[in-house]
Amino acid sequence: MSMSGGMSMPSYTDIQHYFWIFTGSVIAFATLFNVLNYIVLRQRLSSLSARPQTILSTSYAVATAITRELSHASLPVYRFRKIKLRTPQLGPSSVVLGFLTAILVLAFYGYDTFNQRQWEDIAYRVGSLAIAELPLVFLLSGKQNLIGLVIGSSYERLNWLHRWVARIFWITVTIHMSFWFRSWARYNYILRKLEIDYLTQTGFACWIILTAILLTSFLPVRRLSHEVFYGLHVILFAGLMGAIYLHVSDSNVTYFWVSVAIFFLDRFLRVCTTAWANLPILHSKGQAWANAATLTPLPGNVTRLSIQNPVVNWSPGQHMFVSCHAVVPLQAHPFTASTLPSDGKLEFLVQARKGGTKRFYRWASKNLLPQSNATTSIQTKNIALDGPYGRHRPLQQFDSVVLFAGSTGATFTVPLMRDIVQRWMHDERTVTRHIKLVWVIKARDRLCWFDDVLERALQDVAELRSRHSRDVQLDVDVYVTCDEELEASMSTDIRCEPPEHGEAEMTTSRSSAEASELLEKKQVNGQATIRVSSDAEEKHGCTPDGGCCCKQAATDEDEPAACCCNPTTTEALSSSGSSSDYEKAKTSSKSLIKIHVGRPRIRPIIRAILEDAEGESAVVSCGPQGLQDDVRRSVVSLSDERAVHKGTGAQGIYLHLEGFGY
Repeated sequence: MSMSGGMSMPSYTDIQHYFWIFTGSVIAFATLFNVLNYIVLRQRLSSLSARPQTILSTSYAVATAITRELSHASLPVYRFRKIKLRTPQLGPSSVVLGFLTAILVLAFYGYDTFNQRQWEDIAYRVGSLAIAELPLVFLLSGKQNLIGLVIGSSYERLNWLHRWVARIFWITVTIHMSFWFRSWARYNYILRKLEIDYLTQTGFACWIILTAILLTSFLPVRRLSHEVFYGLHVILFAGLMGAIYLHVSDSNVTYFWVSVAIFFLDRFLRVCTTAWANLPILHSKGQAWANAATLTPLPGNVTRLSIQNPVVNWSPGQHMFVSCHAVVPLQAHPFTASTLPSDGKLEFLVQARKGGTKRFYRWASKNLLPQSNATTSIQTKNIALDGPYGRHRPLQQFDSVVLFAGSTGATFTVPLMRDIVQRWMHDERTVTRHIKLVWVIKARDRLCWFDDVLERALQDVAELRSRHSRDVQLDVDVYVTCDEELEASMSTDIRCEPPEHGEAEMTTSRSSAEASELLEKKQVNGQATIRVSSDAEEKHGCTPDGGCCCKQAATDEDEPAACCCNPTTTEALSSSGSSSDYEKAKTSSKSLIKIHVGRPRIRPIIRAILEDAEGESAVVSCGPQGLQDDVRRSVVSLSDERAVHKGTGAQGIYLHLEGFGY
């Protein structure tokens, strides 16, 4: 058969070229926006203003504001008893539908699908189109993502696109197979072809394996066990590539080898970065292995992994894949760095959920060794690092920055806040004037994860304001709530000291009707340590030790709130206080952090910052899906309400969302 569908029709090779012209144009367009964003960054740092200064920059800000508002928009979350149905955002949905439309146009252009004589021609064309899509699937899957490099993104922010391109690849393969079956079905010849024809057998094997990959890649399967999902993905992927090689024609085998080359290029780059992050010899140091980590159990079933003087460098908000085969064999988990390179240590806070993260916590709890001098020593384990990964627009180019964190999401937002504060302290060129950090935690004992660095940052900013007359402001608000099945436990004085040997226990979330956690303090050499138990009954939503289990939204965002079931008054200061406040802060270590009970009211918090902003603002969130949805809807609503860059004088809002999991 001729490799053309007719004299007036584009050849199968032309269809493949058209596909890559379309794909390359989209990537080039996204790259252009990345370049423009870099130009905006340099212009803002030069002028020290986040407000557009020229007609061109104003036009770009208007186009960006409209695009953001439309792309982040979505319908509300629908609830059916215990099931939540979240509608997709308009932006990603438009990208997926646009890509699918382009594929269908290329597949059926010029053909009549009801003309039986053209069914095999359609099958040939769609098959050649499917093999042309394969390299794009690989380009979007790599950790060292080449597309992300040029468009200013990272692999984790392109994962959704990788999954949808792979699903459309499955649709293309299914159409290819269906038209062959449709043609053979006229003669009842499908089963016979599967019995005797080599190409039919290998092609059907491709479809079976690809369907298995598709079914095991949906979110419920990934949440059930990511380790199982990943293992199946690797095995099925190897089988798929073998079947494709046996099935593809010689004229299209180039796309197969290009895909293989992309895969091994990503692996080679990852090996290089892993070697750089773990081998001291590459940094002129004498140790055999660079990363010896201490594992310390903390309140909330969290393990702190701490590496002193790491050889790897990273930026705030980046994450790394951590492997510790002595504790969690043959697994690597992504954790966000909770410290800055200037701290001289690299730390991760690992929430124990299931699988490998639970093993980290159990190992840390069982291996606290008491020494003869009655102090506590913590064993170290060699760990391997792969990374760092993650990219976002630098926050120092925005006038105001609002950071939302849920639980361990603070490992992402706190370093971002500290990075800007350090730039203020070192008098680096920074546009940012105001930072507000909102941290939602399940119980007050979690505050010890970051209380020292938060207090230090607040005191530094208070000193800048009082002694150096800098027009900068930092506010830190902590919300304690047991909403969304969060357990509550509050103590008047919480310390993150390692527990006594054998005391640390795994705790589980319980409903407010069952029980809450009780913090028992024990004195070990004069220092208070924490032991968590679960035998205390909850009374009217509050714990017996005075803890609060309020679930409603806090009523006043400007003042620390009292517990909804046992009102008390709490005094707190913000970094915007006077110099006398700053002096008081030296003697009151907890006075600068505002502690509220209940859920934060996201929209009023963001609105208050936007109304005071003199240029574009940034809203960043890292936490559970519910927090992300609330932040995103609030930003979209406020952008529309304030008519951003539409003649009202309201400035733009940059939104960056980070979630838990894969």
